[in-house]
Amino acid sequence: MLLSGLTSIFQFQHKLLTRSTVLSPSKSRPVRNSLLILGFMTLVFQAAFAQLSKIDSLKKVLENTSLVDTSRVLLLIELCEASTFTDEQGGRVYAEEALEISRRVQFPKGEGLANNSIGAYYLQVGNLEKALFFVLEAEKVYKSAGDFSANLLAVYNNLGIIYNRTGETQKAIEVYKNAIKLAEKEGIAQSQAILYNNLGSAYDNLKYYDSALWAFEKVEEVSLKAGIQVGVMMAKSNLGSVYFSLGQLVKSEDEYLSGLKIAEEGQYTRNIGTILIGLADVYASQKKWEVSEEFYKRGLRIAEEIQSWPLMEDGYAGMAAVQEKRGNLSEALHSFRKWQQARDSILTQEKVETLEELKARYESEKKEAEILSLSQKNEIQSLELAQKNQFLIFGGIGVILFLSLGYSYFQRKKLKSEAQMAEIEQRFLRSQLNPHFIFNALSSIQNFMLKSEGKTASRYLGKFSKLMRQVLENSRMEFIPLEEEIRMLENYLEIQKILVQKEFDFQIQCHEPLVQDQVSIPPMFVQPFLENAIQHGLLDSGGIIEVDFRLAGDYIEILVRDNGIGLLATSQAKENHRSLATSIIRERIANYNRKLKNQIRLKMSDRSGQNEQGTEVQLLVPYLAN
Repeated sequence: MLLSGLTSIFQFQHKLLTRSTVLSPSKSRPVRNSLLILGFMTLVFQAAFAQLSKIDSLKKVLENTSLVDTSRVLLLIELCEASTFTDEQGGRVYAEEALEISRRVQFPKGEGLANNSIGAYYLQVGNLEKALFFVLEAEKVYKSAGDFSANLLAVYNNLGIIYNRTGETQKAIEVYKNAIKLAEKEGIAQSQAILYNNLGSAYDNLKYYDSALWAFEKVEEVSLKAGIQVGVMMAKSNLGSVYFSLGQLVKSEDEYLSGLKIAEEGQYTRNIGTILIGLADVYASQKKWEVSEEFYKRGLRIAEEIQSWPLMEDGYAGMAAVQEKRGNLSEALHSFRKWQQARDSILTQEKVETLEELKARYESEKKEAEILSLSQKNEIQSLELAQKNQFLIFGGIGVILFLSLGYSYFQRKKLKSEAQMAEIEQRFLRSQLNPHFIFNALSSIQNFMLKSEGKTASRYLGKFSKLMRQVLENSRMEFIPLEEEIRMLENYLEIQKILVQKEFDFQIQCHEPLVQDQVSIPPMFVQPFLENAIQHGLLDSGGIIEVDFRLAGDYIEILVRDNGIGLLATSQAKENHRSLATSIIRERIANYNRKLKNQIRLKMSDRSGQNEQGTEVQLLVPYLAN
């Protein structure tokens, strides 16, 4: 479990449904708190590592009305940073006031710090779109002011976090490395500690545990040298998490306990709760059920006190599993319900924030439209009064012409949109079975006939004609039964086994409780990735392609795996080549998502991150019950 000393990015991924037994220490596990958000620089760090009483002192200073504007801005940002230790949502209100003053008095440094602080807040609550906006605003301010020094560290750090959150971990690693070079050049120890911590978190996400240990040891080294106790706490706690993933439970316990001691001395309440739950996981893996449950309870008391729903979700998940092991089924059921309540609260909060944002945007656009409409009406009335009957006919003609042009414009826009959609569908249809595939298939049939292998030719021709019919029929439907999609994929792979000069096997599985004939999904999304695997991924022999269908909440998860050369190697070998089928699939996903409540999601990754060979494609598609 990785800790943050400043604003925490909670990435709780425990699911009680997948923890019917306690996690084995030999298995890696996702970290809870992994990333530190750099909101500020210089004076700000001093406040970040101060005691809780520092906040009250800052507020008293802020009451001084004689403060000059620039000093007030820096004080507001310092107070915002310090408040992140005691306030789950951080001090956004202070940063917003600092931004307003900075713009009014033209104070670029304050404007950059405030923008980045607001971006840090939105990172904390999970609104990546707004976070990216404010972080990039900060970068723009610094560059416009010619400030290319330490102030950019906070910006680059938060950009790295955004890359991490969106799954672009390698990009995040490069950002952190470049920022660390700048921090070392400027000699800013606190920034080095935070950046090394986030770099370690990125390595941990990729399961590069040796690199993660190196990074967290650098955090400890820098923090000890600079006397930053909270940095030492982070290092100890995060080392405990990595050792847990490696199954080294004794080392994990030692590191966690060292971090807990510092956290308690510094009164870092939220971090104490997180470490306690980490220790509870360690004791559960050691089958010390009673001790583990006690640590879960201690951690959850803190989570309840600070109303940290992510921490409650993770803690109740672990405690329910331990209570089940101890035979306390009624208590386990109670913990499960508390876990469910925490999870629902997190989802509800996200939905409310999204809804409020959409409502605000709608109201703003509505008001603008009303103002525009009122302005147009006033202009028309003034024109009619001034010109009276002399221009009545011309006015009428003008109105008719205006309406005609408007109608014509919207009609052309509608037709253009429909034409684009039709073009995408046609390009997609053509990309499914490209001419090269069809030519090879027909040539193979002809070859069987010339060799007087009539039965083989007939069987092969039957498969090919069936595949053509399936593609033509399924491509024109928005949803088809899952069993139809699976039959089409099996038929396609059987034909490819005969066509290509590669030896490979395939396996398509539908996992319970998903039933093939009871659900329908959008068709023809999987085949292009099978084609890519066969043409560009698999070696000449020993190839394996696996396709798995699973129920995942409101979605069906489709995993396509091969044991080929992998995504990274394929990209390097074909830098100038881009799969047309994959490109069309992305366009078709965007087209579907315009009209679907549950959006289709696509993720492609190299399996080397899982210590395996090949490529993995994950599709999350909505489904309909038949």
